[in-house]
Amino acid sequence: MIERMRLRNVVDVLFAVLATAAIWLGWTGSGWLSLVAVLLFGLAWGGVAASALGAGLLALPVLRGAAGAAVPLAAALATGGLLGVWLRRRMRALEHDRSCLHKGLHTVLGAAYRASRYEDPDELMRHLPEFFAGRSDRKLYVYKVDSGKVVSLGNDCELCDPRLLRQSLENGDPYYREGEKSIFLLPLCDGYVVGVEADGPLCEDERDLAKAFTDMACVMRERQLKAAEARYFGQLLAAMASSDRLEVAMEDVLQKVLPVVGATSGAVLMFRSGRFEVLARAGNIPPVELALLKKGLPPVWGGIWQTYVNHRPMYVEDYESFELRVPEIYDSGIRAIAHLPVSGGRRARIVMVVQDEKPHPWTRQERAFLEQTARGMGLMAEQLVVRERLNALLRLEREVMSLSLEGAYEILMKHAVRLVPGAEAGSLLVRSDDGRYSYVAALGYDLEGLRSIRYSLEDLRDFWYHAGADNWSDGEPRVISTSVQDIASVSYKTAPMEVIDPAGRVREIRANICFPIVYQGEVLAVMNLDAFSDADAFDDESVEVARLFAQQAALLLHEQHYRELLERSAHSDPLTELHNRRAFDEDYAAAWGSAKRYGHPLAVIIMDLSGFKAVNDTFGHAAGDRVLRQVAAVLLQNSRDGDRVYRWGGDEFAILLPHTDLSGAVKAAQRYTAALSGVCADDVCVSANNGAAAYPEDAEDAEQLLKLADSRMYKAKAAGLVVEPQ
Repeated sequence: MIERMRLRNVVDVLFAVLATAAIWLGWTGSGWLSLVAVLLFGLAWGGVAASALGAGLLALPVLRGAAGAAVPLAAALATGGLLGVWLRRRMRALEHDRSCLHKGLHTVLGAAYRASRYEDPDELMRHLPEFFAGRSDRKLYVYKVDSGKVVSLGNDCELCDPRLLRQSLENGDPYYREGEKSIFLLPLCDGYVVGVEADGPLCEDERDLAKAFTDMACVMRERQLKAAEARYFGQLLAAMASSDRLEVAMEDVLQKVLPVVGATSGAVLMFRSGRFEVLARAGNIPPVELALLKKGLPPVWGGIWQTYVNHRPMYVEDYESFELRVPEIYDSGIRAIAHLPVSGGRRARIVMVVQDEKPHPWTRQERAFLEQTARGMGLMAEQLVVRERLNALLRLEREVMSLSLEGAYEILMKHAVRLVPGAEAGSLLVRSDDGRYSYVAALGYDLEGLRSIRYSLEDLRDFWYHAGADNWSDGEPRVISTSVQDIASVSYKTAPMEVIDPAGRVREIRANICFPIVYQGEVLAVMNLDAFSDADAFDDESVEVARLFAQQAALLLHEQHYRELLERSAHSDPLTELHNRRAFDEDYAAAWGSAKRYGHPLAVIIMDLSGFKAVNDTFGHAAGDRVLRQVAAVLLQNSRDGDRVYRWGGDEFAILLPHTDLSGAVKAAQRYTAALSGVCADDVCVSANNGAAAYPEDAEDAEQLLKLADSRMYKAKAAGLVVEPQ
């Protein structure tokens, strides 16, 4: 068609040149040339009819000899013919454009109607070519450029060079090439490109219509994506609202997130007690990475630490070129990764990780979707974390009240490190009766080494705590950081360097939060929580949780201490402060059960003081009480580790010796009796007669063993022996 139009134009120009030459010759020469000019003009501009008409007019007798009139007539005919032909051609061109616009507008409106029926944004893109199926001279193709690769959604246009597609998408500008087969490339959204193939040229209006159609498709896709996100977030919030545990809620979210962004695996991690612990995981996590997650990821590790510190999302499209790449993760097959902060104040305490086993471009829509999801997770996580902390404090109360005071200290320490955000280690100091504070529990430190350090009130309050006497009495947490001051130098003011350095690791501490545990204005204890990896580990959330924990700990320590005093009084002899007969019965039952279970020996000594009656009779009961207290002190001073001394009643005592056979019990009775030789009231001194018995040598029954030791004591007393058997 284009070649025929060009040939017609060439012929028209040729006829016009010849006709002009003929008019000039006719004006200056013979009339037959005028006839030729008229014929040529007619053929050039008016067609066969105009040529015949001009020739006929010149053939008339009236005009035959009027050669001079032929030239103006020919010129008039030529001018009229030229104007008429131009108008007709212009009308045909306008009609052609109108027809094209009509067809194009009809196609676009039909496509818009069809597009409105799709709810899935990706399905809309796949079906775009079908919207132009009704036109044989116009074909539409849709391409997806993903990680530099071009994928055709349907049939592939041979005229569309992948390089042109990528270039059009990168530049964001349409590309048009005219020819017998014209192509028009239009960049869409989200990596899609539309290609229009046409028979012949595409006029500017048609190109504008195609551009308007692609803009409309992008708007529809955007609306569909938002509608899909709204539906998803509705389901997400419903799922999280129905979960009463943080781990369950996070796993539900991951299960829904991965298919939306086309990722292969994901995890939600919480930085707690110095490691990133897994709250939830989903998808195809490689075994090597799964083993790392189960152990917990260390701090200052990979991109997740950057997200924790900066509290900003991080998207890695090609993990191979990532400067913070972790070799184990890369070797396990991960090629793209995204880290998103979920919850936390200054630091992102909870981080969502989304991974792919191939390079992933992380489109604008995917990033917006993931970030909105993370914000929703954060709101829900805050509520669930608060609920879990309250549940943990309730569990703490139950655990503490079921333990001894020493066990309660250890449990308090473990819960504090786990509950207070940023804590990695800690220590607990308790005030003794002399008003000094000493270490009773530690996590991450050498407790035995710390036990030798004792602090005065002034040491802790004025030098280490150093936040004011009022705050000290109110139990207000205090935070210090190496970004502001040297923690080690502060610690050396109150503790010897040679002890606190190896046992307390003070040179490794980067941040410390210290809070007094106060009950009714009295500082019962002081807790220190430390961070080794982050100088800004403790924020407002940490302070608030520490304050709440200190209040609960104060109540628990007070109740536990009070309960310990009651139990001690119920199991202690008020005069000698030794354990009493009730305590012996409980301890003996436990020791017997252990000896039977594990097959180790157990010995019992029953001791009766000789000469004690003479003290009472000579000096009175007050002197007798003093002698009993001296006897108790001597027995305690000479007891071995593991031996337990009891006041049996009156002037009788009992000694329980685990892991001791009969021979060892006899030697112990002799040692204890020898130590009593210095216990006197003026010139009246006391001694002892002892009965010893051991399992399994003497008896296989607990009651028989106790009766045998008692009867041997009476035999020794009657015979004046130190111990029976000898």
